[in-house]
Amino acid sequence: MPVLFISRGTMAGVRQLVKCLVARTGIREVSHEDLTKIVNQHGDIATRVTQQIDAAISAYDQFSRLRWPYWVLMRQALLEEILPDNMVYHGYSAHFLLPMLQHFIRVRIDAPLELRVKMTVERFKGDEEAARDYISKVDDERVRWARFMYYRDVRDPKYYDLHLNLGHMSLHAMCGILSGVMSEEEFQTLPETMAEVERLLRAASIEAALVTDPRTYGFEIGARIEGADVRLCGPYLEEEQLKTVTEIASGIAGTEKITYTPGYAAPFDFLQGKP
Repeated sequence: MPVLFISRGTMAGVRQLVKCLVARTGIREVSHEDLTKIVNQHGDIATRVTQQIDAAISAYDQFSRLRWPYWVLMRQALLEEILPDNMVYHGYSAHFLLPMLQHFIRVRIDAPLELRVKMTVERFKGDEEAARDYISKVDDERVRWARFMYYRDVRDPKYYDLHLNLGHMSLHAMCGILSGVMSEEEFQTLPETMAEVERLLRAASIEAALVTDPRTYGFEIGARIEGADVRLCGPYLEEEQLKTVTEIASGIAGTEKITYTPGYAAPFDFLQGKP
C-alpha cells in the first residue's frame, strides 16, 4: 500500500480529510506530534528546535548544532513508521527528509482564506481579525520552518504529486480523489521500493546511534548503505575518534565493511542525488 504525505496551510481542513481517509481506506495516521514524541526521548531535541526557530537568524550556530540531530532522529522515526507502509503523515514538512519512491504520494492541500478564517473562528471562538492574524502568523512560521530546516519552499508545487484546493472541491470529493489515487497500481509498494526503505532505515539508524552516543554526538556524520558496505562521511577525526565511530556503526549495521571519508555529510538522500 502507498504512503501518503500531506502538507497544508494553516486551518486547511486536513484533520477532517485524514479522518475520512482512515475511515474509507483503513490507512494508519501518523502526525508530526507523534514523531516529535519519539524524537523528544533523546533530550527534547524536537521541542528545542521548534522553540529556537524564531532565533535561528540571530543565533544560527546554536540552532545549527540542534538541526543535525533533529534531521537524523526525525528521519529515523519517520522511516520506522513508513516501513509497514499503508500510512498517512500530516504535519510539518518531514517529507523533505526522504527521497521520492514509487509508493510515496506527496500532496499539498490549500483552502481559500475566507474558509480558513471561518474554520479558525469556529475552532477558537474568536473574531475574524484575530483569526486572520493567527493564520498569517502560523503560515509564516511553517514557511520559515521549511526554509531553515530543509532549504525548501513548502509552497512550491514541484515537490508534490498532487495539489488540491478546498475552494474548488469538498472534503468528501478530495477524500475520494486521494482514495482513488492510493488504489492505483503504479503507487503500490514493490519489493524493490521496500528494500530501499529498509536501506534508508539502516543508514538512519547508524546516524541516530552516532548522534545519541555522548562520545560522538557532536559529529555530523552521514551514513549510506551500498550493498554489504557502509559508507560514512563526516569531519576529519583523530584515530581514536574514528575507532569509536566505526565501532558504533558496526554494532548497528552488523558488518565490519565500513568506509569513512572526511567531507561534508549531506543531510538528506534527496540532496545526495537520489531520485
